[in-house]
Amino acid sequence: MDKKIPDHWPRNYPVNLKEKSFLEICKEFLDAIEEKQAQNMKKAGRIMGDKIMEDGLIWLFGTGGHTYVPVLDMSHRAGGFACVSPALDISSSPLNGGTRSIRVERVPGYFEAIVDYFRIEEGDVCVIFNNIGVHAAAIDACLSCKKRGATVIAVSSSVWQDGIPLDHHTRHPSKKNMRDIADLMIEDYNPIGDNVAVIDGFDRSFLPISTITDAYIVRRMEEEAIRYCISKGFTPPVWCSANTVNGDELNAALEEKYWRRVKML
Repeated sequence: MDKKIPDHWPRNYPVNLKEKSFLEICKEFLDAIEEKQAQNMKKAGRIMGDKIMEDGLIWLFGTGGHTYVPVLDMSHRAGGFACVSPALDISSSPLNGGTRSIRVERVPGYFEAIVDYFRIEEGDVCVIFNNIGVHAAAIDACLSCKKRGATVIAVSSSVWQDGIPLDHHTRHPSKKNMRDIADLMIEDYNPIGDNVAVIDGFDRSFLPISTITDAYIVRRMEEEAIRYCISKGFTPPVWCSANTVNGDELNAALEEKYWRRVKML
């Protein structure tokens, strides 16, 4: 495919909405992810698919703030996998207060305890979301999972990791980036600040893009994993909508199978 997205992209964000509409911006981000990250999403699907065909679980980590959104979007979702285990911590989530979440995600060692609690072990597959990719929660989650012998798929942004100074107070003490640790990183190209737009007469940027980009990556990883499993003659465990005719009945066997294995089912 001919490159359509310039190499410096998306460091030109935020842009004035006189130049591009929010819809155009969203399309540009999704086009860039598909153009530049298709192979990484396929690799992620194969890693996940191999674990699923072993009757294993895919662990999902949201490491503070709105990183919980893509984890929840993959969990007990119609059309999504039944064999995913969200490793979420309510204390570090915005449900307990947004400013509290910011403080907790910067505490070194906290997410080491979370990884320990969920008993991540050798051979596990862990998908860790954090578009910033430098603070204590994200780095400790990656380091702890790797230390235990797990395979780590990170969804993050090199724009942040390149742009945050090494001496910045939000960085993990190791000064590492998620891309330094993960076995595979899928770029969501999130610009510093997350926001992609400005308008005349308003003194700050707005319209965060990460919810849209990460949701797309989630669906593409699932797509690739399902395609891979089917290509191997394996039917993956996927939920039906409980709100359709016979939905509860169709899901009953999956619920019984994973009830004691997935802590948050």
